Amino acid sequence: MVKDMSLYYINKNNWQEFIKALLKSFTAYGLTAQGEHLSWKNISEDDIPNIVTGRYRATKPVKGFLFPAKEEVTSEPDAKKLLIIGAKACDLCHLPTTDAIFLKGVVCDPYYETKRKNTVIISSDCDAYRPSCFCTLMEGKPFPAAGFDLNLTTLENGYLVETGTAAGEELIKLQNSLFEKPSDAQLSAREKMRKEMIEKVKKNNAEFSWENPRAIVGATVASPLWEEDIAKTCVECDACRFVCGTCYCFLLAETARNWEKIRTWDSCQSEGYGRVAGGANPRKTKGERLRNLYQCKLVWRPENFGLYACTGCGRCIEVCQGKIDIRKSIQKLGKK
Repeated sequence: MVKDMSLYYINKNNWQEFIKALLKSFTAYGLTAQGEHLSWKNISEDDIPNIVTGRYRATKPVKGFLFPAKEEVTSEPDAKKLLIIGAKACDLCHLPTTDAIFLKGVVCDPYYETKRKNTVIISSDCDAYRPSCFCTLMEGKPFPAAGFDLNLTTLENGYLVETGTAAGEELIKLQNSLFEKPSDAQLSAREKMRKEMIEKVKKNNAEFSWENPRAIVGATVASPLWEEDIAKTCVECDACRFVCGTCYCFLLAETARNWEKIRTWDSCQSEGYGRVAGGANPRKTKGERLRNLYQCKLVWRPENFGLYACTGCGRCIEVCQGKIDIRKSIQKLGKK
């Protein structure tokens, strides 16, 4: 059977057998469809035929598996082995930001670190897009280039499987008989599909002409547009922060039960986020807070980590009650 190769082919029947075998060792989450939206589900053998491997990203980011919205942080970290099936390129591009914060800071976060080490990611190419998707405007593509253990490209009767890590290669070796060498036609089909998806996402964003969001946002700190236009309809619901895959702000609180410490997500868009003793607030207005958000994602993260903390997933656009579209905001700022 195939050895020492990064690309394999597996038919759909064997794919189901492959996942069935993995369920013996992992707690697994896969994408399932709820109308036009995709959600993460803790899957059993019965769910395997319904796992969505293509299409587009889920409504919630992968970050939530590694940095939960609510987590008790005074007990031992949970070391269960986790398998995530169906993550997309925009999600994988989120993870270097959370890795930099929780693994490479002054102190390594043991809860995030343990989950990260025990998580295997099977990602997949996008073969469709949401109207809010704009990865190509953020130097990304609708298929993963890194960050996965295995990546799938959906073909007519099966999948091309690319290994990204030694862990991914080991999973294939354990079920070697299920895989075979891909044909030249299958490899060509993958390249054709990927090129077509890039063009589709670009066409979806044809109305936006900006190319350097870092320069635009960095040069418009004093622009009146933040207050007068961009943040005008913000209702401070925080939904945009809670669906973002790169936000890492959190709040620590103690419970009355055994003085447990609970970590929950927090949002810099809330008025109370920056308020200090005595009532002083360095960012009193919605415009100041939204400007801070854009600077964090598009200016400061590139300066500190060499990458954008916005990957064009478009989740914030879909959940915004004030209909604020980051693409349109950058377009407006770029014209001033």
